[in-house]
Amino acid sequence: MLALEGRVAVVTGGGRGIGAATAVALAKTGAAVAVVARSRGQVDKVAALLSNHGRKNLGIAADVADPAAITDAFLKIASSLGPIDVLVNNAAIVAPLGPTVRIDLEAWHAAVAINLIGPFSCIRAVLPAMLARRWGRIVNVTTGAAAGVGMIHANAYSVSKAGLEMLTANLAAELAGSGVTVNAVRPGAIDTAMQAQIRAGDPAEIGADLVARFRAAYTSGRLLPAEQPAQLIVRLIAQDTTGEIVSIGDERGQALLASD
Repeated sequence: MLALEGRVAVVTGGGRGIGAATAVALAKTGAAVAVVARSRGQVDKVAALLSNHGRKNLGIAADVADPAAITDAFLKIASSLGPIDVLVNNAAIVAPLGPTVRIDLEAWHAAVAINLIGPFSCIRAVLPAMLARRWGRIVNVTTGAAAGVGMIHANAYSVSKAGLEMLTANLAAELAGSGVTVNAVRPGAIDTAMQAQIRAGDPAEIGADLVARFRAAYTSGRLLPAEQPAQLIVRLIAQDTTGEIVSIGDERGQALLASD
């Protein structure tokens, strides 16, 4: 696996779940890691975990949906840790849930702002320096709901994640040969707060089929720990390939997880 000693990595949505596990996995490779999330408490907790690995780290409370806040956060990261080499766009929300005809328009806009516009803002913040150094790794965390018809009663989530996958493919093609790679990971069914949110939802409000499916995944023991997609993300960063959308359960994802 690529040693990241001396590299600087940023993980958005790094306060819990896949983001926190990815931050720890990156720190174990030797990278200095900055964690960005909305909750100061969560950011501080993960930063303390990273300190256990003896690496430089930084926790910043910021909302990826606020472009000004992201600009400020990434300037602070570069000033404290150095130029950013790795960006993992993990921050996302699944709400609003329910029939599209009842969804609040502002909530729909907010989901797109976090799930799609936020990652683009982060990419714009790191891309100039990556291109100047001719080395960079960008990984966008997406979902199987970005394919096919998406997740019914999760319209904003499905649409924004499909857009993130197009952003991945389009930007990877644009940057081919630049030394900056852009890939995406579909992490599969992971035991996270997002899963718990849907399981706890009111079937009458957000859809009986949706709630039943997520409850069944939990009770059957099919949910994977967050550390598995975290390892997949880190191993994809180790590759020189670009424009890949890798699902944890497909042949490519399993091969990456099995690699040294």
